[in-house]
Amino acid sequence: MAEISFGFIDRRVMAAVERVAGSDPDPGDPFRGLYISDEVALRLTQGDSVSDADARLNHVVAQLGLDLLEAAVLAVCAATELNPRYGRLYAYLQDDVTRKLPSPRLVGQLLEGEGLSPADVMGAFDTTGRLRHLGALKLLGDAQTPLAERPVKVADRLAAVLLGGRMDESPSPTRLRMVNHPVHDPGRTQAVETMAALLARPSTLPVVLAGPDADTLIAKAYGRQLVAVHVKDLSDRDVMAEAALVSALEDRPVIFEGLEDIEPADRGRLLRVIETRPERTILAAPTRTAALALGERTVLLVEAPSPSFAERTQAWADLTGTAETADVAAKFRLSMTQIVEASEVARLSATARGADTPEPADLDLGARQASSSRLGELAARLPPGFKWEDLVVPERQKELLQSISAYLRHRDRVLSDWGYEKTVARTQGLKVLFAGESGTGKTMAAQVMAAELGLEIFRVDLATTVSKYIGETEKNLDRIFGAAEGSNAILFFDEADALFGKRSEVGDSHDRYANIEVAYLLQKMEGYPGAVILATNFRRNIDDAFVRRLDFVIDFPFPEPEDRKRIWERVLPDEAPRADDVDLDFLSEKFKLSGGAIRNCSLAAAFQAADDDTGAISMRHLVRAVAQEYGKQGRLTLEADFERFHDVIRVGGGRSNGH
Repeated sequence: MAEISFGFIDRRVMAAVERVAGSDPDPGDPFRGLYISDEVALRLTQGDSVSDADARLNHVVAQLGLDLLEAAVLAVCAATELNPRYGRLYAYLQDDVTRKLPSPRLVGQLLEGEGLSPADVMGAFDTTGRLRHLGALKLLGDAQTPLAERPVKVADRLAAVLLGGRMDESPSPTRLRMVNHPVHDPGRTQAVETMAALLARPSTLPVVLAGPDADTLIAKAYGRQLVAVHVKDLSDRDVMAEAALVSALEDRPVIFEGLEDIEPADRGRLLRVIETRPERTILAAPTRTAALALGERTVLLVEAPSPSFAERTQAWADLTGTAETADVAAKFRLSMTQIVEASEVARLSATARGADTPEPADLDLGARQASSSRLGELAARLPPGFKWEDLVVPERQKELLQSISAYLRHRDRVLSDWGYEKTVARTQGLKVLFAGESGTGKTMAAQVMAAELGLEIFRVDLATTVSKYIGETEKNLDRIFGAAEGSNAILFFDEADALFGKRSEVGDSHDRYANIEVAYLLQKMEGYPGAVILATNFRRNIDDAFVRRLDFVIDFPFPEPEDRKRIWERVLPDEAPRADDVDLDFLSEKFKLSGGAIRNCSLAAAFQAADDDTGAISMRHLVRAVAQEYGKQGRLTLEADFERFHDVIRVGGGRSNGH
């Protein structure tokens, strides 16, 4: 292909200026060009050339695939970006000092000749031509300006290239996202090879890669960097033109993302836009479900699984320099992109402590921070601050809880490495029911497991999630599980009996719809890869058919006297001053309180003691706190219990002689 040079443009502009100056009926008119006289214009044609940009110009021409006419048009329009004298000359030629950008008409006048008419040149500004389709040129002005007289502006990104600037920095905000080569090999070799094979074969069918790290997997399949556009911008001409320009200049294939954001009502319009595209449409979707937005169109779908346990373990080790990474890889099912970010957090955390390599706590911190989640908007985060020794439950219940913890810690090793996922048909998430009266330790047990595993835990109140309006409950649940996607958090649904009551007999349409709501939550629970814990105060209200679908059911019994004493011992801190008359045996045997109630009593007694001159927690404070707790629960203490401490409570003396 013949090359174009700015010297050619110089000669054309010089000839045009000479024609205008030579044909001026009044060359002495001081208003010619407002302030640019013929002499000044002629002198400007002898100014510095921009021929040093010829190589960059021809590189751009080659990248954009322009023909010689399109290249000449681009050179005329781009000259003003390279040297301001061209703007003054174009203003002179258009007899208007404010018109420093060329118009299509002026470009036609400058390039006509040698078999080219101005109309031929005008054809290069066609919206379907490469210059406009690629976003290299844009017509400015409003509808009041004649089309051929509108200013022509070179794209900022293209002007930066011609000026020798960086191609990946646009002076204005952009809605494009650059997908660079993955920092770490994303794995999933089979999915990448399948995708590469589909991309190598011509087809008009859209190609969708669905799964975590979909964009980086496509980049690996192409072997190139990408430019990503949101599918909602498919019909935005400016965004698509900029994407085409970036793609051409930087050899980045264009992919589309955001299928998960498309509402059902918008799917038809999206499909119509895809149908009209002359180019093949390549899409990245986070899940197969997101790809359903194209359900009415035949697509080539490639499903990529999450990174395997082995791939995650190796990535953590490579990126952190830590050998023991199996634990964090098992507990947190992160995408490869998330692991890259989490590893950076872990390294920075270690550096802040003065350590050379991250420790397990640093890895857990990085994993938690990299876990993408909007759960905080819809659920309350529970602080993990409890340990196994803080939990007072029977040994059988503690063993079951530790089994759940072991499952979450070792599931990938057992299911993937040991091959159980091939022989045991089950999801890799966990569905658990905690049943027991209020205050028996259900919430604390969930917090203990989260603390041991280094996971976050969020509490969702099902009583506020369930709606009397048909369809609203499912929408609420969908928002919660959508926000939890990729969080690796434990979901703790409190007040589960608000939804999971016994409904085996359908009495009316509301009961029938309630069954649908239950089935929908079960479906969401089974699709969630982490642990979902449902808590209920009334085990008998839960439908047996639903219970059979759960992985674990743990009953939290009301604490016996010996358990209550252990709880009293734990909730009275060693640092708290305690009077000699405190009798934990009596409190445990006489007052039937749950663990939560005992904690309330301990705290209430402490505040009473702090307000007294004695400055120590005594039996008087504790019994009074118990009476208050009983009153809250609508219960009465036995008169005999208070008679024993009559003198303590009423008079404030020492221990009763009747003890």
